[in-house]
Order: sequence, then C-alpha cells, then structure tokens
Amino acid sequence: MLKAAVERASLYEAAQVVARAVSGRSTLPVLNNLFVEGTEGSLRLVATDLELGIEAAASARVEEEGALTVPARIFAEVMANLPEAEVELEVDEGNTVSVRCERSSYNIRGLPAEEFSTLPELVSPIVFELPQTTLRQVIGQTTFASSPDETRPILTGVLLSVGADEMRVVATDTHRLALRQLPGIQGIKESRSVIVPARVLNELSRVLREGSEDPVEVRLTDTQIQFLVDRISLQSRLIEGQFPNYEKVVPDTFERLITVSAEAFQQALRRALIVAREDANRVVLSAKQGLLTITADSQDVGRGQEDVEVALEGDPLEIAFNARYLLDVLAVIDAENAEIQLTGALNPGTIRRQGDSSYTYVLMPMQIM
Repeated sequence: MLKAAVERASLYEAAQVVARAVSGRSTLPVLNNLFVEGTEGSLRLVATDLELGIEAAASARVEEEGALTVPARIFAEVMANLPEAEVELEVDEGNTVSVRCERSSYNIRGLPAEEFSTLPELVSPIVFELPQTTLRQVIGQTTFASSPDETRPILTGVLLSVGADEMRVVATDTHRLALRQLPGIQGIKESRSVIVPARVLNELSRVLREGSEDPVEVRLTDTQIQFLVDRISLQSRLIEGQFPNYEKVVPDTFERLITVSAEAFQQALRRALIVAREDANRVVLSAKQGLLTITADSQDVGRGQEDVEVALEGDPLEIAFNARYLLDVLAVIDAENAEIQLTGALNPGTIRRQGDSSYTYVLMPMQIM
C-alpha cells in the first residue's frame, strides 16, 4: 500500500486545487473524496463530479506505490493546518491513511481506489496552445456574461469557436453579450465550435498566472475539453445543444459614438448605483456634446446624478441601462478609454476599448420610466 513523504505546502496546494471539482452533493460517497496515487517521484491527486475533473501533482518521495481515496474536505483542512514541514503518508489494508507531520498525527478513513471513477480519456483531440495571461484575460472578459440559470444550460456555457483564421469566445445571458476575438490557431485544419461550462473556465482562471507567457495546452474533442497548465489538468464534458445566434445580436452599425474615460465612468456608476439598486439597478444616460449625465431615481431613496466629461459624435440621446452590467464590463475592459456605440433608446448598445474591435460587449437597454 501507499507510503510516501511530501512537503506540506506542495500537498496542500494540490489538494486545494483539485478539491474544487468535488460538488458535495453527490449521492456516491466516493465522489466526495480525493483520489491519491503515489508513483515514482510524485503524488497524483484527482477529484471529479463526473462533469468536471481536476488533477494535480506534487513532488514526493514514494517508498511504496499505491492509491486510495480520502474525504476531500477533511484531508484539505488537515493539510491547511499542519506545520510547515514534511508530511508522511502511509495507507493500511483497511484504506485508512496515517498522516504524520512533526508532532501531529491523524488517521483518516478512506475508500478503495477501485471505486473511484474518472472522466474518459480524450480520443484524437484538436491540440493547441495559448499563453496563460491571454487565456486568463479572455476568461475574465467573457464568463461573467453567462447565465447562472441552470434551467437553461446552454446559457451557462461559453461558446468557443476555433479555426485557422480566427478564434472566438462568446458568452450571453440574453440581456448582454461578451465577445472576444483572437487570431486563428495555426495548423488547425478544421474549424470547431463547442460550448464550455463557464464554471470550468472560472476554475481554470484560478490557476493561471497573471502576466505569464507560459503556455496552456488545450485539448478539444466534440464532447470534452482539457486544459494542461504546469502540473495541473482540468477536464470537462462539453454542453450539448445549439448556442444562440449571437451574430444577429451584435450591431454592425451605429449612429452615435461616446468616448469616455473608463475609470471616470466606472466611479460615477458606482456612486449612482447606491440609488439605482433600489430601482432594478436602472441608470439613465443622457449624452450631449462634451457631457454624459448619469441619473438614478428611486421612490424610496431619492435621486442621484453624476456628470462625466465625454466626446460625442452624433445627436444627443437618452438611454437606460443596468448599472451593474455596465460596471461588469468596465472592470475587465483593460483600457484607458471606452467607446459606447449607440443607435436609439430601444436598440442595444455596444461597448468596446477605444480603437480596438477585438473585444465587444453588447448590452440590451432598459425602459426609461
């Protein structure tokens, strides 16, 4: 049976990462556990809810190879609180793991490794790479626009379209839409569009290092996707179904263009939201040459008004939006100035980074009361 020694910090970090795949709602007890396997020079930890699987490895001194499963929550909590030293693990024939670290000693009851199920291996996947910092930014700019409503599973996912000419990542909850375009992937012979659960991308974002140009290997089939980064693997089933025809929603023309400081607009909206949150987060934007007036009204709270300097091309316009939806995009737009493209009070508006069409955010207007 398994017998190994590993640094506490490495083991805890791996346990923390993989435990996020444990749903805690499974009727199968073994799926509330972490699979722990010791092979030459490494401890491999795996968790899955049969939709998402996460695997991580920690360097270890393995004296006897073997495997078992241990309760994820208990194991991670013990690792979190042990002293910063080497941890010794030893498994007996009853699937109980003995954990020793300096003067601490615990015996944790597990389940046989044979009971643990993993996601099937990917067969003949499309394989490509993206820099960690790019993928992290793309995830941050899109997944927030997906829907949390599990009764409409398609909208809880993110459309990933991969081709030699262009790569597109799209999320929508029908009230707003986020679209990020990237250069195509060299060497891909056929285009492929799949729907990736937003939850999976958000979990991936947690392990990506901001500013790192190190690659993430992406493996993609018609039914599954896998991300390999450092010593971590995230694998997920894809969402089946037809993604909404988002191209019909993205305006191809506009009649008014507002250029505004992203930070100034964001700060003004935060203040206006104090009143707007009592009225379904509604703010009214009134644009005229040189000035954007943001108004929030609530019968219970009162009225708030903010003025922000802007450059306006086109006629004055008054339009209402959800302030939280505006703040969501301003938090990730990553630009000094934002461009707001508008046509009419009942038409969707588009927000982009100034002079950059690679990121598009489309927002449906609210009724002006």
